Amino acid sequence: MTRYADIGTQQGEPDGATPLDPDEARGLKLDSILTRANLDRVEQANIIEGLRWLAKRRDMRVLDGQVLRTLHKQLFGQVWRWAGSYRRTEKNIGVDPGQIQVALRNLLARIR
Repeated sequence: MTRYADIGTQQGEPDGATPLDPDEARGLKLDSILTRANLDRVEQANIIEGLRWLAKRRDMRVLDGQVLRTLHKQLFGQVWRWAGSYRRTEKNIGVDPGQIQVALRNLLARIR
């Protein structure tokens, strides 16, 4: 099986899964991840660890862009090199990658 064979924009992508292009798939930290099912398992384990980290935080202002990026890194940083960074590629979800930072800042201001 080729590395990343079942990850990305292959047919059979689960409903609701964010498509990954080959460059993004290269951001995986673990060579053992070869399928979407493997990816889902290790991401879930990392999410659990990240939520444990969040539960221990007492002073976090969650409505802050830096805090949200830190949380994203805690949730996905064991799996992805780019965890905690703004998306740089178009996915047809949300906003254009170049507008994410501004859109997030505006959203957080409206919520506050």
